[in-house]
Amino acid sequence: MFVRGEFRAGLDGPAIVAPGLFISVAFDESASRGILTRAAGERQMTAIAVREAAAAGHSVRCDERPAIGLALPQASIDELGFGDAFRTLFRDGDAGAATVSLTVSARVQAVAAEMFSPPVAGSAAQLLLSAHAAEIVVHALFGERGRIAVDPAADLQRTRLQSVKERMDADLAYPWSIDELARNAGLSRRSFNQKFQMAYGESAIDYLRRQRLDAARDLLIHQRLSVTEAAYRVGYAHPANFATAFRRRFGHSPSGCQ
Repeated sequence: MFVRGEFRAGLDGPAIVAPGLFISVAFDESASRGILTRAAGERQMTAIAVREAAAAGHSVRCDERPAIGLALPQASIDELGFGDAFRTLFRDGDAGAATVSLTVSARVQAVAAEMFSPPVAGSAAQLLLSAHAAEIVVHALFGERGRIAVDPAADLQRTRLQSVKERMDADLAYPWSIDELARNAGLSRRSFNQKFQMAYGESAIDYLRRQRLDAARDLLIHQRLSVTEAAYRVGYAHPANFATAFRRRFGHSPSGCQ
């Protein structure tokens, strides 16, 4: 959602900021590494709405924490149908710019962290970034006026599910069980299965199996490991079971990758 050409700056002159919405979200450094924890203090999302082109002589810098920034030109805001919401940010009818600071929920912080370090690449990453950027824009425009009611319990639950998924990704060889994953998410076994399916479109076991097999294929192709070594590396104790699961997923045996 960053638009090239929205900023113009000469070597000696000030930058010219075009009309639009500029949003920044800072988060804990640990979140950029995929570790989602409850922050010690409240994090802020800053939205600067510019109604008229203005000169900006200095850049704004917060601190050394990771952050993401978004820029949305006013024309795009109008095309999305958010023009009225954008204009309500200007309490003073004569103001050319308005700044809004919002407390960042766990959900928004998780989204920002995933934008900072996307879990996928290529076209999938671009689609994910666009979806996350749109979500943050909606929170910036409507959250300021209290029109987005955040359920703290649901927000924490989403964060815990994301954390559980990332723990699986980080240690595919570990013998994860549904009972242990559910405990980590603070849910019953049945509730965990249902909520994971709803959040990610597949069960936790199916997700873990897919991640393991995809990782094993990469090991076979790029690191030239033996079938047995690759099986053990991703958590399969029995190479025969690994070979069966591999064939079901890819349509050929693991040895076909060597």
